[in-house]
Amino acid sequence: MSIELPKALSLWSDKGDHAGFMLLACDSGSTQGDCVFMLSPASTEGIDSDLGIVVSELKAAGEHKFESHKNDDGFEIRVLPAGFPEVVFKLNNEFSGQVITEFNEKIVCIGSSEPVKKSA
Repeated sequence: MSIELPKALSLWSDKGDHAGFMLLACDSGSTQGDCVFMLSPASTEGIDSDLGIVVSELKAAGEHKFESHKNDDGFEIRVLPAGFPEVVFKLNNEFSGQVITEFNEKIVCIGSSEPVKKSA
């Protein structure tokens, strides 16, 4: 079964402030690919959040590898950045869910993500 991942995920801090985006690129049906991160210039609260700090560091570092797999709850996307803790997206079947990583030496949920809505 092939997974059609969204091309972009919108990232939200644990307080609901927009922190940025993750853009995904992979071959059709593939479970791995490359991704980049972008900050949301409209939200200083989101940029200053734990998630915003992680997005900022990953954006500055450039392109990252990711792998994804389907599980009972939906999907899991693992971003494997060189030199940084991995970032795990635990998503439901609509690709919305938690963003989890190591922050201050603890594994914590630093925010949430959802697919970017297509605009007309």
